[in-house]
Amino acid sequence: MHDVPPQQKGRRPPGPLTAGLAKDGKAMYHYAMEGNLMKRQRIQYLWGMLALMLLVYILLHDLLGGTLFAHEPLDSYTLQALAWREGRLSLGQDYPWLDLATYQGDWYVSFPPFPSVVMLPLTYLFGENTPNNLLIILYAMGTAALAYLCLCRRGVKPPAAAFLSLFYVLGSNMCWMSTSGGVWFQAQALNMLLLTGCLLAALDGHRATAYALVALAVGCRPFSICAFLPLFVYFYQADRKAGLSPWGCLKKQLPCLILPACIGGGYMWYNYARFGNPLEFGHNYLPEFLEAPDGQFHLSYLLENLRNILLRPVTITAGGRLEFPYFNGFLFYVANPLYLLLFIQVFRDGRAKHMDGLRWALLLAMAAELLLLCVHKTFGGWQFGARYTVDMLPMVLAYLLLQKDRPLPFHEKAIGLFAIAFNLYGALAMTFLFA
Repeated sequence: MHDVPPQQKGRRPPGPLTAGLAKDGKAMYHYAMEGNLMKRQRIQYLWGMLALMLLVYILLHDLLGGTLFAHEPLDSYTLQALAWREGRLSLGQDYPWLDLATYQGDWYVSFPPFPSVVMLPLTYLFGENTPNNLLIILYAMGTAALAYLCLCRRGVKPPAAAFLSLFYVLGSNMCWMSTSGGVWFQAQALNMLLLTGCLLAALDGHRATAYALVALAVGCRPFSICAFLPLFVYFYQADRKAGLSPWGCLKKQLPCLILPACIGGGYMWYNYARFGNPLEFGHNYLPEFLEAPDGQFHLSYLLENLRNILLRPVTITAGGRLEFPYFNGFLFYVANPLYLLLFIQVFRDGRAKHMDGLRWALLLAMAAELLLLCVHKTFGGWQFGARYTVDMLPMVLAYLLLQKDRPLPFHEKAIGLFAIAFNLYGALAMTFLFA
């Protein structure tokens, strides 16, 4: 017989338990390695996506005349921040190129105040020449990054998550809006950033943060208040699944509403201090609405606005050129094709009988916000597409994310590529063809 090596003497051969532990350890090692690889891949695609967006904006601003670091003068938020520094709520003088409210012989910014809060620290660094063109790019890139993280949280693979995030921002009217730091576009870009951040906070279970971000978004676009409904239903459903009673679900939500209530109270005080009305941000005192027989909001505007955004098309001339209206919008689902993905998903959910309370809450909130926007006298003025409908895109994304581990089928790739190409065209067309 062969001698047993000294180190093997007295040892038993490996039994089933030892072999099983070794196998489990090897599996855990491979699982950890796959996790590290996936984490590294997610980071790589995130930074790659942001680098691509930055390159797009550098090239666009080069074509627009080297305006990347310039100050866009159509910016009443910077003027408001400067007025606050002097202890004034009004601007003290007229700026004819801006939409200013006239009230009791003075001039006021006619938009909700939160974008001015963001501008305030920038005025200490740059004075009246804030880099608002660069700021709105950061809003757009931040929105894409948050959307990417939301998609990854729901199991979407990094390449698909990066593509859908680009689709979400550059494949919507935000592509054109984010090339200019004008007052209207700042509000919508910051609103989109905050609501996308709310979605990520909700997915991570940070309730108070999610509610507070919606409240801040209301300070950019007031009709974003509609987003409170699906957010409430989302947390309510989660608590019911955890075994809480209906009353217990409600009680758990109440502390999370304290901060949003304080933010809303700040808006109401600000409105009352300026216009004597806690619900008046100033738009009713714009000359165009003071002179309108039916004012700023009226049901008589509803059908015309719905016709414009549902039926008014983009046409092609005999010479092969595109023709589209650039006042009051055209087909919103062509201008923002992410809605096409929503329509397809709603149809599939209805056919599969997956329509639950949260899905209905999201659809109801989007429909309510769309109708509120359509009873406004105008639907966006000078624009490419139907820019008001960008305000609901975070809720569209929220609906799409209800499908966990979402794949990226061919039709979504095709729609996304069309959306990005069409909106890049729009960003250039609004400058070189219709300026």
